[in-house]
Amino acid sequence: MVFNIKGNAYRLVTAVDYQRAIIFIKWLGTHREYDNINARTISYEANKN
Repeated sequence: MVFNIKGNAYRLVTAVDYQRAIIFIKWLGTHREYDNINARTISYEANKN
């Protein structure tokens, strides 16, 4: 599920587990960055900095 934030300036990509009523945040970024990803296949990756 994709949410538009702040007048479509940002996008939030989530996965929803309806049985457990849990939403997993998979990705958050600008609309321009969203254009460069595949929202269906993106997976969470921890920042290792």
